[in-house]
Amino acid sequence: MEHQDRTDFRLPIYRDAPIRHKLIICEPLLSDIDFYNCLDTWVEQVIVGGESGNRARICNYDWVLNIRKQCIHGKVPFSFKQTGARLLKDGYLYHIKRRYQHSQARKAKIDTE
Repeated sequence: MEHQDRTDFRLPIYRDAPIRHKLIICEPLLSDIDFYNCLDTWVEQVIVGGESGNRARICNYDWVLNIRKQCIHGKVPFSFKQTGARLLKDGYLYHIKRRYQHSQARKAKIDTE
């Protein structure tokens, strides 16, 4: 689920699919996503990450925090997997090398259980 349009289309199909363990993976996260009416006991975890590579699009940290807030509200575990190559945080655009993207996400210490 990379942005709201894709989420609105895919999530109902995914929710109703006969899959035992369901994770929502938002990679690459390309916009803010509203999950408030969707997160429930059927979701085991939401995983979020930015896009990697030379042509990576921007991931805004505010989007990450908003999804985390929705997960807390819905009592769904949340994981910030990787920052991506271009992370916008507090008005500054960070260019993060691939080898540091996972560790920088962990340093944020925003995962929930």
